[in-house]
Amino acid sequence: MIAPVAGSTEGTQSSQSTQRTPGSLRTLRSLRSILLAAAIWQAAPASAHDLENTNVLLAFERDGSFVLDVANDPSWLKLRLERFPGSFADRIVLWVDGHEVRPASVEFIPGPTVATHRLRGRLPPDARTLRWYYGLVIDPYPLAVRRADGRVVIEEIAGDAWSGTIDLTGQFNAPLLGQRVVGIMLIALLLLPLAIRLATKTRKHEKPKDMVYRACVDPTGPGTNFCSRCP
Repeated sequence: MIAPVAGSTEGTQSSQSTQRTPGSLRTLRSLRSILLAAAIWQAAPASAHDLENTNVLLAFERDGSFVLDVANDPSWLKLRLERFPGSFADRIVLWVDGHEVRPASVEFIPGPTVATHRLRGRLPPDARTLRWYYGLVIDPYPLAVRRADGRVVIEEIAGDAWSGTIDLTGQFNAPLLGQRVVGIMLIALLLLPLAIRLATKTRKHEKPKDMVYRACVDPTGPGTNFCSRCP
């Protein structure tokens, strides 16, 4: 009696284990699907980042002048600019001490793997802080700032977002002379030849009269005039 009962119990447990197996497999497959979807989602931004291939280098000089290189993948950039036409300078923002500084020039440098927009301009010598924005991109990219004192600051920008506050102090030299003083000096240099010419003409006009007077004086008698033209 015990053996059949034991056998019957074992058979029941095996049957229950067999019935539970399909459910466990379905759960395992669901977990695998979720993990695979998460992996694909995490890999998507990296692929988009590779398509944009964005790199930004902002290099300063001691006088406050700068060269800004914004590099992207040529194919991606072409399609992006077709959607957002206009000057490339309108796609970026240099926010310095609470106001925008516009680049003075924009140059496009094409290439097979990298297309670069090179922008040039100048910041005031007393500039203290900078915030950066690039409106075409979506994914994260590096911003490298090469200061005039040789230090390099690299910040990761979260795509379509503003940079943090970048310190600009201690790298620019204020000019020794202001623009007004320089302008006055230039005008003085331009007028100097004219002043010298006028002075030379005046001297030439007075010299013949002095020579005539000397010729009319009798050397044998100081102060004696022998010419009717003498005064």
